[in-house]
Amino acid sequence: MSWFKTFKNIIFGKEIVSQQTKLEIVSIGITIVHFIMLIMFLSLRIWPMTVYNMIVVAYYLYIYKIVRSGSIYSGYIMTFIEIGVQVIFGTLMLGWDVGFFMYVFAIVPLFFFLNLINDDLKRSVTPPLFATLGAMALFAGCYVLSIKVAPRFELEASVTHLLFLYNSILSIFMVGAMSHLFNLEKRYSMLSMTEKNQELDIVASEDPLTGLINRRSMEKKLETAYELAKSKGTIFSLLMGDIDFFKRINDTYGHDFGDEALKVVADIFRSSVRDGDSICRWGGEEFLVLIIGNREDAVSVAERIRSRIEENVIEKDGHEIRFTMTLGTTTYKPGYKIEKLIQQADENLYFGKEHGRNQVVSKEW
Repeated sequence: MSWFKTFKNIIFGKEIVSQQTKLEIVSIGITIVHFIMLIMFLSLRIWPMTVYNMIVVAYYLYIYKIVRSGSIYSGYIMTFIEIGVQVIFGTLMLGWDVGFFMYVFAIVPLFFFLNLINDDLKRSVTPPLFATLGAMALFAGCYVLSIKVAPRFELEASVTHLLFLYNSILSIFMVGAMSHLFNLEKRYSMLSMTEKNQELDIVASEDPLTGLINRRSMEKKLETAYELAKSKGTIFSLLMGDIDFFKRINDTYGHDFGDEALKVVADIFRSSVRDGDSICRWGGEEFLVLIIGNREDAVSVAERIRSRIEENVIEKDGHEIRFTMTLGTTTYKPGYKIEKLIQQADENLYFGKEHGRNQVVSKEW
């Protein structure tokens, strides 16, 4: 039941298909095809084709086994060899009209899968062209062979038509199935690339220690808020906070504890701001918040952050450790630049540092 579920998920593109799984599916499918041929030729008493298909059934079961053990490249090469042998041998035994030549068309899409697992082939643009030329040469060679050499067995027209129909349907199905698998490969490659790009975007925009956005990302948000304020008259404020005596904390308790303190502060900021506000680690122990609101909103958020940090306790080696934060705020006014706003928030912050720390300063300079 699980195998059927996996097969269904593959068909509908709900499951990633590895190169190994693809070749396992191909080898199982071709084994079934040749088993049906074995029954057909046995009933027709065409003994060379019966024996050949008996051998090929065992051959593909062996391919399935080595692919399961990880020998994917060998499995593909063995599959190519068998397809070529079948086209030539089938044409010699039964002639051109039964349609064994159509299996040549399966070589090209099958080669694309081989191209995906071999690094040397990946780096070159010529292998698919050579595979196509090889398939064309095999096709032409079989056609010439069918003209020059009479088939070993003469079949009734109805049997010839039946075999031609069987080989036509199978070759079309094989090309369609491999095209579907190749399409899944492309789809999941694109999804994988999208996920990796998203991960890179996160890495590029996020502070790795605190999980807050970094300075670069905040600068983009500040620019957006600034443009909106100029064009639509919206109001925004900045809040800058700095942990008091952070160097002393690092020197006394170690840098690991300092990192833990930064993460705790980041969590307090997250729980204290409102929806729509943005927080970043501006640098070192400094944090910057973009407040969508006026001076009173910024002071309210800043005071909430300050009081929660003051009340917070971190335990280390049986000791309860407390620390505080000083914060400065400023609010946008027409004509102000971003740099000016940041400078004002910073000046308010350091005014608070020089006048007792553990406070919120919102002076208008």
